[in-house]
Formats: sequence, structure tokens, C-alpha cells
Amino acid sequence: MSKPPTDYTLFPATILIDTREQTPWQFRGLRSKVAGEMKPLIVPVETQGLSTGDYSLKGFEESGVCIERKSHEDAVSTFCHGRDRFERELERMQSFKYAAVIIEADWSGILYRPPKHSRFTPKSFAESVVAWSQRFPKTHWFTMPTRAEAEKMCFRVLRRFWRDEEERAKKEAKEN
Repeated sequence: MSKPPTDYTLFPATILIDTREQTPWQFRGLRSKVAGEMKPLIVPVETQGLSTGDYSLKGFEESGVCIERKSHEDAVSTFCHGRDRFERELERMQSFKYAAVIIEADWSGILYRPPKHSRFTPKSFAESVVAWSQRFPKTHWFTMPTRAEAEKMCFRVLRRFWRDEEERAKKEAKEN
């Protein structure tokens, strides 16, 4: 007897959101292709204190995967006024298998539409990202044109990490 079709797909992992996130992504409105049909994707989320980053996956929050979210304004403020704290965060991110900073602004917006009242120049912003990319090579940088696209990118990164870890675990179990 076949299982009745469901009208949604459940993501098999739980995304953790740091308790300090002021405007967290909720991962709603995502869709998944199942048997050629697009269905709503339900993504379990939990809020808990994370020692590093703003987003992770349950079971991988200590050294597996971490994502740091920055709005355009927050990134400029952090790069300028919270630089030392942010560099300590980037240093901690180096202990993860995968780490990323996702900025809710694309390069065009960063370079040509800086936040009002900011004294931190777009050139300084770009130079900071280049420097940190080299000093902290395990941390990947994504600039996305909108908040919604940044949220989708975060989900894609976490989903890819989950899939790779599942595949690695299956391979390891098969070898043993």
C-alpha cells in the first residue's frame, strides 16, 4: 500500500537561530521539488544561544557549520565600530568545518549606496572583506541583493552542509 501524498515537504534538520538575533530569518515560504512537483518546504527552527554565528544546524553548532548574518547597515557599523569583536568572531569561525558571512546587500548596493550618515567608505568596506577573506580563509562571504535572497542563501548553505554530512555518515557506516 502506498503512502498518501503530503502537501508539503519537511526539511530533515533543525536550523538553530541565536537568541541575540534581533531580526531573525524564519525560513518560511521556501519550496522544494518532490517528484517533479513544487511543494511548500517546512523548515524546523529553534532559538538558542550560539557561541559563534547567528545560524547553525542542530548537532553541528559547536564545530560543524555557522552563518553570520549582517544587514547592510549592521555590516558597516560592525566593520567600523565593532571591528575587534567581529574579528574575534571570525577567528572562532575558523574552527568550523564550514563558516560564512551573509550580507543583506549586493556589491552594487555596498559600493554605490552606502547607509546614510556612514563615514565608513565603500572602498574601506570592500578592503575589509578582502583582508578578512585572506586572514580567515575558512569563512566564505556572500553578498545578496535583498534580505529574502540572503535568507534563501543561508538555507541553501545549511541544506548543502546537511546533505554532505548525511552522505559522509552513510559512506563511513558502509566502510565500517
